[in-house]
Amino acid sequence: MNKKKTCLILFWILLIISFECVYRMTIFKNIIDSDFIQMLVFCLPISMILYIATTLLSEKTNKKVSTIVVLLLYVIFFAQMVYFQVYNNVFSIYSMTNGGQVFEFWRTILSTVYSGLYNYICLTVPVLLYFILRNKLFDFSSNNTLYTGLTFACFMLFSSFCLAYVALDRKAIYSSYNLYFNTHAPILSSKKFGLISTMGIDLNRLVFGMTEKKIEIIIDNNEKNEPIEEVKYNTIDIDFEKLKQNEDNEDIVMMHNYFESLEGTKKNEYTGMFEGKNVVFFLAESLDPVAIDRDLTPTLYKLSTSGFNFVNYYSPLYPASTADGEFRTEWSLISSRGDTHTLYAHRNIYSPYLFVNSFNDYNINVYHNYNGDYYNRRRYFNALGYENFKSCYYGLNLPCGTFHESDLDMVNITFDEYINSEEPFFAYYITLSGHLSYVRATNKVANKNWHLVEDLPYSDKVKGYLASNIELDRALESLIEKLTVAGKLDDTVIVLTPDHYPYGLSNSNLNELSLINRDDPFELYHSDLIIWNSAMEETIKVEKVGSNPDVLPTLLNLFGKEYDSRFIMGQDLLSDKEGLVVLANRSWISDTTKYNSVTDESVSTVGDIVDENYVSKMNNIVDNQFKISNMILEHNYYKKVFIKEEVETNEID
Repeated sequence: MNKKKTCLILFWILLIISFECVYRMTIFKNIIDSDFIQMLVFCLPISMILYIATTLLSEKTNKKVSTIVVLLLYVIFFAQMVYFQVYNNVFSIYSMTNGGQVFEFWRTILSTVYSGLYNYICLTVPVLLYFILRNKLFDFSSNNTLYTGLTFACFMLFSSFCLAYVALDRKAIYSSYNLYFNTHAPILSSKKFGLISTMGIDLNRLVFGMTEKKIEIIIDNNEKNEPIEEVKYNTIDIDFEKLKQNEDNEDIVMMHNYFESLEGTKKNEYTGMFEGKNVVFFLAESLDPVAIDRDLTPTLYKLSTSGFNFVNYYSPLYPASTADGEFRTEWSLISSRGDTHTLYAHRNIYSPYLFVNSFNDYNINVYHNYNGDYYNRRRYFNALGYENFKSCYYGLNLPCGTFHESDLDMVNITFDEYINSEEPFFAYYITLSGHLSYVRATNKVANKNWHLVEDLPYSDKVKGYLASNIELDRALESLIEKLTVAGKLDDTVIVLTPDHYPYGLSNSNLNELSLINRDDPFELYHSDLIIWNSAMEETIKVEKVGSNPDVLPTLLNLFGKEYDSRFIMGQDLLSDKEGLVVLANRSWISDTTKYNSVTDESVSTVGDIVDENYVSKMNNIVDNQFKISNMILEHNYYKKVFIKEEVETNEID
């Protein structure tokens, strides 16, 4: 093999390694760690297969193919780096087909690249070197059979090294074996295997499904304390033995065993506290505690510091941002899709605990001040049985000519549609005013309220964010005034949860206002949950940690709805069960501990020595939540447990 052929092989090896190293620096803030050598090994077979693929044809064609491959790899790494810096995750192969919606936020993309310009320059250098050196150092001519065979043998050898790594590391819950075969955790996979291998695994699962068909669920069979006095649980009497006897699918039988083993959460002094009251529910776009201010947003401040005051509530960002936040809030499950079809893909799945089913004796109206076709929301809500959904272009009388529509206008023009309802009403608002970008010139809501923030000592982006959320505050103010005039305020509960933290702001932007360090990978997601009723005589402080999936069971308990707390991933935040917040990368926060899955480090939040057995137990619980959520959706499991007849869908074209 001549020197130029050797240089070409070395180029592919160094290109892949350099791309992966820049990616690691961008995502994990370091290059060399305990998984670095394994990542290097996984780069080798990829380099060999690229060399083989680009030396099969004529020299001219091979050069063109090589150029296309180099540029394609560059674009993939570039896009993944941007995506992670915005969404804190790895986008899937499937998401690449829906990239148009992501690139609507091109200003945020440019801002992200500018903020990490050094890393993007480093990513670009190998590409520039390729164009400079390709005619001087590389031989793109077709290899003969012998050379191709030798290269393929090297590929097989390097692949066997990779498989050896996977086979030997299989004990830990996030071992190489589990990540490679049966656990979807792309951030952890990219750390061990590199980005290209992770995307290859993702593609394989998209086409063929999981290699491991049998998913092991580790059940925590701790002995249950015998109560001294009668204790009532939020559970339903379900004949699991009969369900198991009538089921042939092993996965579903295993799920029956799993749910039967759980204890559920206890009813408490707040059970039924709001029974029969009206609900106005806000899924607040990108709301963060930094936007809640006594003077600037007084209504938000009043609602968050009175009523129930949840001081340890978090809104983690998942790959599909708002779609995942919305899904996790109403379904109290974890979606593993991570793309813009997260909602629509589950439109024909039955859940007895969706708002439309658990509050089925209410007059339910859903409103969204953006295009109803985004995320396919119109068809999604219709298929789930929501008969009254209005959005821009579908019944909501808003201008809808620009991206940022007013939350205040949405509340004002819809209030009369439900206030005189004979039955209790449930108004569900999916807001938009707080959405990025926060540039005054292109955000009409921020521009509208700019005079209220222009003299504040913050950057323009932060001022734009605050101005945008003033609109939500005014919407709440108007709502309360209208409820008061209608004589319905005391009989109405206002609930508000963010869908996710404001990823349109950098950590440094958040730290301009935040009282806590938002560079912390956990505290970045510290948020606020509002559950407020004017008739509450005193503020009830809740210190348990919680997040979006906990909203549903907390409301079901407060409104005295019959439900089985074993079948959803969230829990009643007013119960005595330990709190748990699960991040997209499988890190977690409990009432006593924080665990970082990327660094495999845990720290006590109460000053105790961390019990490794406790960490292992909690890791199993978190892993179970991902697996069980996925299986519930895959098998339409609730339908098998809670109803016998076919669930009719109402999907429209």
